[in-house]
Amino acid sequence: MILSGLRSLPRLALAIVALLALSPVAPAAPVTESRQLLSDSDQKLTVEVKSWLGLGKLAPGCFEGLVPLEFTVVNGGTSEAVITVRCSAGYGTLVTAPRTQFVAPPGSTVRSTVYVGKGPFGQAPGAEYYASGMLMINASPGIGPRREIDCQLYQTWQSVGTATTATGVPTPSRTVEVHRRVLTPAAGKRLLEVRHDLSSDSTQSEVDPAAAPEDWRGWSSLREFVLTDDDWTAMPAPARRAMLEWIALGGHAILLATDTDGERLDRLGLPARQADGRRRVGAGEIIPLADSAIPAPSADNPLADEFAGAIERPAFSIDTPWSGDGLGRSAGFAERDLPVAAILVFLALLATIAGPLNIMVFAGRGRPSRIFWTTPVISLVATALLLGLMFLRDGVGGAGVRRTLVVLDPDRNSMAVLQEQFSRTGILLGRSFPIREPSWMCPQPTDSFAMSTTGMSRSAGSFVEVDDQRRTGDWFSSRSDQAFTLQAVRPGRGRIEWLGPPDAPEVLSSLDVPLARLFFLDDDGKWWKTGPLDAGERRRLEPAGEGEFAMVRSAFVSGASPAFTRAFARLVSARGYAWAEAAVPRKVAIATLDAIRWTNDTAWFVGPVVRAEGR
Repeated sequence: MILSGLRSLPRLALAIVALLALSPVAPAAPVTESRQLLSDSDQKLTVEVKSWLGLGKLAPGCFEGLVPLEFTVVNGGTSEAVITVRCSAGYGTLVTAPRTQFVAPPGSTVRSTVYVGKGPFGQAPGAEYYASGMLMINASPGIGPRREIDCQLYQTWQSVGTATTATGVPTPSRTVEVHRRVLTPAAGKRLLEVRHDLSSDSTQSEVDPAAAPEDWRGWSSLREFVLTDDDWTAMPAPARRAMLEWIALGGHAILLATDTDGERLDRLGLPARQADGRRRVGAGEIIPLADSAIPAPSADNPLADEFAGAIERPAFSIDTPWSGDGLGRSAGFAERDLPVAAILVFLALLATIAGPLNIMVFAGRGRPSRIFWTTPVISLVATALLLGLMFLRDGVGGAGVRRTLVVLDPDRNSMAVLQEQFSRTGILLGRSFPIREPSWMCPQPTDSFAMSTTGMSRSAGSFVEVDDQRRTGDWFSSRSDQAFTLQAVRPGRGRIEWLGPPDAPEVLSSLDVPLARLFFLDDDGKWWKTGPLDAGERRRLEPAGEGEFAMVRSAFVSGASPAFTRAFARLVSARGYAWAEAAVPRKVAIATLDAIRWTNDTAWFVGPVVRAEGR
């Protein structure tokens, strides 16, 4: 009887889970938060900080990316106020400014945004990798008595379990593969009305759409954003454009609408429908979803994802930790070796010369005082010889492999740039470099980094951007390997146009970079090719085998990062899209350290072909 009771326990547990899932659950608590750092009634000075993704607790729907912190300084006094914000990053973070000054004239209100980076620092096979976010702010007024206010804005540690494959490559554990998302309160209310079982607060985060940033970098840490059609129409135009630029870099927005009629959605100003009915924007998509299309929970599957089938999976499950060494190996960079034999020979010679030879020959009998100058000379010669060998072996600067994917968005005259790179440096004479365009640069771990006693990688260093002008810190180091993923959004009217009849098509490029070759997949699923192609040149297309571009695809995504692979996979089969290889990749890439020589540099454009009938 006891055994039969034990056998029924699993059924009882399943029934309890089903009842809990089917019962009403309160929506997630809003995470958008503001905090007052300074309030001085005598000087009529206040300093406030706000983040739409949370201060006390970072939204669980944040992955790699930048978290915006908006500072507001109100100076109602008669003297100019200079507020100094010192940002000291916690382990595994990067900040855009270690020391920023906000100058507020008398009677003014000044706003400025600081971005805090969140990356996958630390990686070890069979262990765990961590994503952390921690920032300490000291706000000091420049007038009156000097005071400092410490404010820990947020501290979020996210531990992701991994399992090790037979080859030693870490893969995410299936038990932690949850779909975290950020949504508006209106979207959360609508989901609650339809499903009656919103996921727990650990997987849902509600943000204030009125506080949405007007810069795509403030959206970069999101993978999914759920909003309603009312949220879309109420969102200010700059914030809406920033959201579309984030989508172009690979994000997905799910728009909950009472009516998903195509003409109605077009009138709302949504991105235009493409030939297959999808509303793609660059490498991402905005997905209208009716209430009736959201599945209700059932006792058989109470935890079913309400958006299953609407978007690609596992695109938004937790990314597998990526090591830039795979990208380096794909370009021929072997594992960095240590010349043990040469080091041992050098040490043996140095010990022999500085020891017995120095005492018995250079400072022999009757000349013991010579040892006071022969020993320093031997040390200086050995040091010079060692530095010379380092220069001869490693050289100055570095070499690397770089891949850039530029996703064209002709409807909005913009280009979304995704880039990944691996470099191996010798002796660096300088490590800082200018920021030539607004971008996000995320350090990635490499296998060559030694592991600390905490199990985290040394890649979690000091990565600093000063006033959007210059990057400095540990981005690049002498005689080391480093890997980065980068993103940017550029204005651009360049596009690929299709001319002529379907049986004899021609293309015209208005991109300001010459193209080495071009592939085009038409609406019927047929591949075409041409090249080379200069700007303003009109060239006839010829049929191409499907396998030709498949070989290009295989080489281009070998060793690629998850974001890069996702973007490529989403667009590779999109009909009406052209793929064009840049003949001069350096003109396309996001620039970093000039001392790096890119021995393997590739850049591709991809985007919808614009029909130019009658030309």
